[in-house]
Amino acid sequence: MLSTMAIGCLSLFIGSMFQLLLPMNTNTTILSLLYSVLVRNAFTEELGRLITFWLILVILPIMGQSRTIPQTFTMYASRDIMIYRGVLAGFVFAMIENISYGLLNLQLVIIRTITSAPLHAACSARIALVVYYGWSLGTASQKSKNIGKALFYGISAILIHGFYNLLLLFSAAFAVIPIAIACIALISVLALTKIDRKDTISQ
Repeated sequence: MLSTMAIGCLSLFIGSMFQLLLPMNTNTTILSLLYSVLVRNAFTEELGRLITFWLILVILPIMGQSRTIPQTFTMYASRDIMIYRGVLAGFVFAMIENISYGLLNLQLVIIRTITSAPLHAACSARIALVVYYGWSLGTASQKSKNIGKALFYGISAILIHGFYNLLLLFSAAFAVIPIAIACIALISVLALTKIDRKDTISQ
């Protein structure tokens, strides 16, 4: 529980550091807009999440207990647990981020609380699945399949996040759309814990 909450906190910090490294673009062209919502915002935050999950769930246990990756990752081999950990880390991420926004604009934090909490939970759960499939071992055929799944969940997290950011730039009349996207994205990833339970990795 504490390590998962730490992931939510640390991933916000790492993602923010990546954002600071990338230049801001004030142009109003389509490419500039896509750069801002997909690369500087969505990609950096999801990359920060990925690095944090990897550090805390894979690297630190290896360093602390001199274990190999297969032995270490056995502790996190349940796909359902990884999804739930991702959701919790995402909620922590959103809570801290929303508080920081609330210091500037109360109306903004209310809107973001409704929409961004399920969004970050949904994207964080997908990044947790990237770690689950990307760092778990198996047969040669399983590895190839798992890498494909890891890429799918990673790219989908960035696209969902970026599309959400893009829609929020429009007028309030479209607010229902990002809310719906965030909730559907969260429900869909949670649904994986109820279906296709055979899709686990043998250690």
